[in-house]
Amino acid sequence: MAYAAGDVIEKRYRILGKVGSGAHGDVYRARDLETRGEVALKFLSAGIGLDPEYARRMEREALAMARLRGTNAVYVHGFRLNHDGSIYIVMEMLHGKNLEQFLKAAEKVGGRMKVARMLELLRPVVDTLEAAHAQGIVHRDLKPGNIFVVDRDHGGGVRLLDFGLVKILGAESLTQGGTIAGTPSYIAPEAWKGDPRTLDQRIDVYAMGVIVFRALAGHVPYKARSLPLLMMWAQKGERPSLHALRPKLPEEIDGWVQRVLAIEPKDRYQTVRAMWNALEGIVAQKAAAPY
Repeated sequence: MAYAAGDVIEKRYRILGKVGSGAHGDVYRARDLETRGEVALKFLSAGIGLDPEYARRMEREALAMARLRGTNAVYVHGFRLNHDGSIYIVMEMLHGKNLEQFLKAAEKVGGRMKVARMLELLRPVVDTLEAAHAQGIVHRDLKPGNIFVVDRDHGGGVRLLDFGLVKILGAESLTQGGTIAGTPSYIAPEAWKGDPRTLDQRIDVYAMGVIVFRALAGHVPYKARSLPLLMMWAQKGERPSLHALRPKLPEEIDGWVQRVLAIEPKDRYQTVRAMWNALEGIVAQKAAAPY
């Protein structure tokens, strides 16, 4: 169900406007009439709000984010059922831009992110993923569009968004066999096979590798002309040289790329922390000596 500015949900949340839409949800900016603060309301898209599977998926998203309080995951105030049967999550309202918007703006003029800025923005994401993985929570849809950079006027910082495709290890799978979940360029090789039972935190490690590569190179590792070609490259293709694309980076960066984007999960960095520590060890500038 679509809402318009001025609509009041459950006599508490007055809709101020629509923020955006995703694969399964619509997000609105709203005023909490009890606290007077702004919040974001995420509803399931029209037509699927009453589907039990999607209702469970939305509930799982809320629970996952609630378990990550204290990290840089977007803050969840609550999970609610509206009188019309629609299900929604009440979240903190964010002001700023997502990383996809930052990267696209730079890429239009041939620009690439500075190493220091990339490390600054992604370090909180790695911290959050590490906390999530420790609880058996895998994001499954890591991409620049799900990394939000908050305006400095609104507190600054970074938030990790959208656990809508989250997989809690050991819980019943909500993705049917043969279904590919995620965003194509960031999907790990094993995920293309469509068996969610085989997936673990290493798919997030792979996706973070693609994000870092794009930030530093100005494009994803493989610019596919079609989805089948991308799937083939992910499972069999040669990984590119980041050093060749950005010669000022140390040559060791290519070994990092080969490992973080490894086709076989066993050959990849096994944790997001190991991946990040290796990256910082290669690209982080050493502090200048004080004498």
